[in-house]
Amino acid sequence: MLNKRKSPRKASLEQCSVELYASARGPYPSRVVNYSDRGLMIEMDHPLTAGEPVKILFRPGAENAQRLGESYCVGMVRWCAPQEGLFSGRYGVGLEMAQASARRKTFRAA
Repeated sequence: MLNKRKSPRKASLEQCSVELYASARGPYPSRVVNYSDRGLMIEMDHPLTAGEPVKILFRPGAENAQRLGESYCVGMVRWCAPQEGLFSGRYGVGLEMAQASARRKTFRAA
């Protein structure tokens, strides 16, 4: 199998929640399955739409919050697919995170 990933992934089972920018829906409980420098894979019970902007909230002191230096990150949904086996969340979601400078600009404007 060809690996097209630009950055290596690290496993995680960290709890988080997802807020949707395009609507008043959320926050939805979720958890991070794995992460890299550029993205996250999360699992949740609610489907998301590709291209949808989201805010991922971490608990203070959580691994990803410490890694980012913030208790949240913003990004865009790249894909969402039903998960087989239903071990936890019903959907797997791939997120591309905004760069730190873009995150700062987004939240200064909001």
